[in-house]
Amino acid sequence: MEIWQINERSCSIVKRALFYLLTFAFYLLPSCTKDINITLPHQEPQIVVEGHIETGTPPYVILTRSSDFYSTFYLDSIVNYFIHGAVVKVFNGTDSVTLDEIFLDTAGTTFSVYTSFAMVGEEGKTYSLSIEADGKKVSSITTIPPALPLDSIWWEPSDIGDADTFVNLICRYTDPPELGQYVRYFTKENSQPFYPGFNSVFEDALINGTTFDFTLDRGVDRNDTTTFYPGYFKFRKGDTITVKWCAIDQPQFDFWRTLEFELGGQGSPFASPVIIQSNIVGGLGIWGGYSPDYKTLIVPK
Repeated sequence: MEIWQINERSCSIVKRALFYLLTFAFYLLPSCTKDINITLPHQEPQIVVEGHIETGTPPYVILTRSSDFYSTFYLDSIVNYFIHGAVVKVFNGTDSVTLDEIFLDTAGTTFSVYTSFAMVGEEGKTYSLSIEADGKKVSSITTIPPALPLDSIWWEPSDIGDADTFVNLICRYTDPPELGQYVRYFTKENSQPFYPGFNSVFEDALINGTTFDFTLDRGVDRNDTTTFYPGYFKFRKGDTITVKWCAIDQPQFDFWRTLEFELGGQGSPFASPVIIQSNIVGGLGIWGGYSPDYKTLIVPK
C-alpha cells in the first residue's frame, strides 16, 4: 500500500512538473522568433535561349532576358523581356544561315522569333548556334540523332479514374543494342497542339537493347492551372491520339531532366536544390535537335 501511494505521489509530481514546463515553453516560443530580412544582390540580365531544330523543319530561336528571382513580373510587360535586333546564325558543318527576326501576335501579345527557311534539319548532322545581342556573345551545339521509332501503340481500359471515360495509352519500344539513347515525347489529342509529358524525357540506361511495353502519360499544358484529378494524365474514349517520339542528344536530355525535376518541386522548401544543366555557353536555356517519329491511334467511344 505504501509503495502504491509513493508511486502515485511521484506520478502526480512528474505530471505537475511537465505541465509547468510545457506552459513555460509555450510562453517562451514567441520570444524566440525573429524576423530575418535578406536582401538579394541585383543580378545582371542574362540572355535566355529557347531554340530547336528538327528533321525536315527550319530552326527557330526565341531570345529573352532573365530577371531577378524576386522581381515583379506582369504578363502585360512580357514583351519587354524579348531581345530584338540580335545576329543569330546556324552552321551545319557546310552551310551557314543568318536567321531573320519575325513578329507574331498571340492573345494580344507581340513577341519575336528568329528563323530561316533556307535551312532545314537533317538526321545525323550537328548544328552550331551563335548569337550576338546586348553586347554579348552566346553559343551552343546540338545534334539531330537518328530516329528511334516506337514499335506500336494501343489503348487499354484505365486503372485510374472512370474506366468508362479514361483509357491507358500503351506503347511498345525496342531499344537499340548500343547504350546511350535519349528520347523526349509529346502527345496530341484531336486538334489540340502537341504538349510534352509532365516527365517528358527517357534514357536507356536500364532497358538497353530490350523490347518492353509501358504506359505513356498524356502530355500537359504547363500553363493550365487545373487541379490534378483522377485520370488527369489519361486519355479519353473518342480521342484521336498522336504521339511524337523524338530522339535527342544527351545535353538536351540533361537540360529537360533537371528542368522538369525543378518544376516538379513547385517551389517547395523541402525539395532538393537543382542546377539546371543548360547547353548554352554564355547564357541560359537550350538549343536542341529533334528527330521525331509519329504514331496515331483512334480510341472508339
